[in-house]
Amino acid sequence: MVIAPLSANTLAKIAGGLCDNLLTCIVRAWDYSKPLFVAPAMNTFMWNNPFTTRHLETINLLGISLVPPITKRLACGDYGNGAMAEPSVIDSTVRLACKRQPLNTNSSLVIPVGRNLPSS
Repeated sequence: MVIAPLSANTLAKIAGGLCDNLLTCIVRAWDYSKPLFVAPAMNTFMWNNPFTTRHLETINLLGISLVPPITKRLACGDYGNGAMAEPSVIDSTVRLACKRQPLNTNSSLVIPVGRNLPSS
């Protein structure tokens, strides 16, 4: 499964285990032996917030894979990191990761998020 875009609000809900809408209920019931990718999209200040770092660390422990945001002019007019990765990048990241995953396995597919964490 791919969640794109992933808002700061939905990230916080997933990290906290909340399930108050269809998407968060699906994530709460997800079989984490199957790949789950997220592509965040948020304002630079939201991306750089310490809560975002904490939430990303939490979902990483579940095996949720991050497709990191990019730096560009954002919807709010600011220029900075937080824009969702291009759809083609998300697609190629998922395809490449799934090719590397051995067939018929129950192991999680994990792309480390450490090098792409927001600064606190």
